Amino acid sequence: MYLEYIQPHFPLVRETANPRQNQWSELEWQALWYSGTCGTNFRATNGALVEVVQFGFWNREPGPDFIRACIRVDASTQLQGDIEFDLRAVDWEQHGHGQNSNYDNVILHIFLHQPGARFFTQTSSHREILQVHIKPDLFPNRVSVASGIAKAGACAAPLRQLRPAQIDELLETAARVRIQHKAEQLQRAMRIHGVDEALFQAIAIALGYKSNKVPFLIIAQPAPLKFLQQQTDSIEATLFGLSAFLEARHQQKDGDAAAVEYLQNLWKQWWRYRGELHYLILGQKHWNLTGFRPQNHPQRRLGALATIVQHWNELRVLPPDFEVVQQWFRGLSHPFWDWHYTLGSAMSRHPLHLVGESRTKEILANVICPMSVMSDPAHWQAFKQLRSELGNKHLEIVCCRLFGGVQEAGAHAKLLYQQQGLLQIFEDFCLSDTTDCANCNFRKMVSKLAAQYETD
Repeated sequence: MYLEYIQPHFPLVRETANPRQNQWSELEWQALWYSGTCGTNFRATNGALVEVVQFGFWNREPGPDFIRACIRVDASTQLQGDIEFDLRAVDWEQHGHGQNSNYDNVILHIFLHQPGARFFTQTSSHREILQVHIKPDLFPNRVSVASGIAKAGACAAPLRQLRPAQIDELLETAARVRIQHKAEQLQRAMRIHGVDEALFQAIAIALGYKSNKVPFLIIAQPAPLKFLQQQTDSIEATLFGLSAFLEARHQQKDGDAAAVEYLQNLWKQWWRYRGELHYLILGQKHWNLTGFRPQNHPQRRLGALATIVQHWNELRVLPPDFEVVQQWFRGLSHPFWDWHYTLGSAMSRHPLHLVGESRTKEILANVICPMSVMSDPAHWQAFKQLRSELGNKHLEIVCCRLFGGVQEAGAHAKLLYQQQGLLQIFEDFCLSDTTDCANCNFRKMVSKLAAQYETD
């Protein structure tokens, strides 16, 4: 029944909006597209069907953004070459690509905005290049975030007429929709980048949740897992170098001796790669460094990501047991980040978990569980046993909308699958409704269930 009531013009799962999305750079949009967020099949501006068979690789030299890609046109013609991603169609000429022979091998031009009349993309030899216009609203990271704690919705009254078991059944159905969609996203990323790279990117995004997902994704793409594993002595230096946190080293004034030594060692290692990767370094403006607890600072999360890479082979051979996976993440340790909040902070009085409990649950919900259920649906029952304390503004809002408050939600928001179901309902219905519940399909569905319950 749940799927029948979802507003058809909205996607099943959407991610939290980035408050600075309108100011996102070309690099951030490229990373989202390259991750497979928009899928692999597109309609070109000339009407041709374009399937991206191989997204290629980030180009570290002057020229197109992605090299050695492969596309299939109208399910028949296969083309191999490069892909360029611009914010505007006219950027091709304004950036001089049409006169630059480095771009003569481009087979696909992706852009976000088409101002005015249509612009035709051509190489220096006047060969026309296929264009794909990706509208920004196709990206999932654009849903407006509700602010403040909401009032009870029109669905709260009929929900109170349902038995607790019926409510949990409804939440489980919504959670299954959410996990299934995440599994499909993982499968798509695996087809594009391979299993290990897809998992690496997904874990990076989970560590960046919720305000820094895109920066973490950008870092994980030009510095892929395979690249990092080839230089075991400079994994941290590469990640911190690309993050631009090392560029702000002059701001590190409060660090203790351990922080100074750690930062100096990172710089010594990073200089070997900085010349090659310098144009992929993120600007400081891309990071959100406020609004969270010190132990959740993105610098600590980068330290955790580097540690996970160092122990990647251990992670990949863990049994499909959620408790074992949780214990593995809890056991991760780092000599510096076990005691420091940032690159420049003084030593903490107490040891810190490298990957905290809430972050571990986030990785389980967004990466481990979808992957496990994808391989064996029987793992769903084990997922249903995982507890997770309420710690998300959207969860608080949807608890107010459905139950009248967090306390009123009670046992319906204690388990991880319940919270995933609540988030799915929030995104499928609450964010889709602009009529203050008047035309909300969720209210209609719950009212129908309540009526059926009365007649039983």
